[in-house]
Amino acid sequence: MITTSSRNRPPQVSMLIVARNTAPFIGAALRSARAQTFEDIEILVVDDGSTDGTRQIAMAEAALDPRIRVIDGPRRGLAAVRNTSLAAARGRWAAILDSDDLIHPDHVARLVAEARATGAEIIAANMIAFAIEQGRCRTALFAAREPWRRPRRIGLAEYVRCNSAFGDPACVGYLKPLLDLDFLRHHNLEYDPRLRISEDYDLVARMIARGGRFSYLPRPTYFYRRHRNSTSYRQSEADLTAMLAAAESVIAAGSPRDVRMAVARRKAGIRTVLRHTRAIEALKRQGIGAAHAALGTDLRAWSLLAKSAFEGTGRRLGSLRHSRPTPPPVALVIGTPQQGSALEAQIAEIAASGLSIVTRPLPIDDHARATLIDGLPPLMATFVAPPGTADDAGYAIVHAGIDLIAQQAPCPTSMQAQPPLLTPETV
Repeated sequence: MITTSSRNRPPQVSMLIVARNTAPFIGAALRSARAQTFEDIEILVVDDGSTDGTRQIAMAEAALDPRIRVIDGPRRGLAAVRNTSLAAARGRWAAILDSDDLIHPDHVARLVAEARATGAEIIAANMIAFAIEQGRCRTALFAAREPWRRPRRIGLAEYVRCNSAFGDPACVGYLKPLLDLDFLRHHNLEYDPRLRISEDYDLVARMIARGGRFSYLPRPTYFYRRHRNSTSYRQSEADLTAMLAAAESVIAAGSPRDVRMAVARRKAGIRTVLRHTRAIEALKRQGIGAAHAALGTDLRAWSLLAKSAFEGTGRRLGSLRHSRPTPPPVALVIGTPQQGSALEAQIAEIAASGLSIVTRPLPIDDHARATLIDGLPPLMATFVAPPGTADDAGYAIVHAGIDLIAQQAPCPTSMQAQPPLLTPETV
């Protein structure tokens, strides 16, 4: 039971959401935060001068849930906003949730359980990346290779290597962690105000360098939205220059050789991306000769330029095509209902009404969860047959009724959702 009196004592977890002009998404993000099975939380929204209704949506959610606080940001950049949220947090731990992303109902519960079991100061779960394209959901497991299919501890050298250009495809700096606030305050650590992107990576790297333990969980409970306005997709020359300047912040006297080598590799990757960024600007303003000079003999920068040209051509061709109509919604059935059961009858009734039925077999492993709704149009209902659980239905969270997923009864269960919380956008 959530009561107003619960605000009088510090919560176990502060969920930190920073927002600026994310009105199309923040309502769904907040509803996924409110739906957490771990209820001893506060949800802190730092609005950094939004002009599109973001604050009004956050305030409307706060009126429904006393755990939500909305405060003003400093308007001095993303890192400064994140530091404002850290300073205002009252919890034992801080859980990061971007205002355009979503989380599984058990996300916080699983991270806290791992923190308590291992004593780790940094805990992060795998992610499912998703995008809504022409009315269909596209999904992918973020860290899919073998080393990331099991729980593991991540050391500093590996963490830096995984966050280097041309390194491991699983760039774990994108993961949104649970952070030990006592550890941060004891070591006087906060976000680097120079950084507009890569600020999460930088803070976690400095935590590990100070002795923080990073525990990774392979089950994906964070949903990372890809869209054209995402900060992660816009790297300016100033952003990259700041990243380069901050790269050695994890090195101290006596740092192991593998850490120094990893940092050197990261710096080399940033320089390559910086050359590519400068070449793009030179090409736009001065032509191919200036772009050639900016790239120099960096073959990887040349390959990035070729890739950019190919992708740009694809976008231009795509804009010439007629937009496709949004496909009609479907019902998702996870597992096989028992013959003659009430669940089978209910699904048959839904099908008779004209709603298309899509099935997904059980059991569902972490890789299947990532593609549970891949390619599907909007979901209007989700049904789970034994031995499936409400947890399995939780992975339809990016596509259907977030509040209802968290409130499902024990199996057999069904969920009749409202119209999708996520509206299609062009990616």
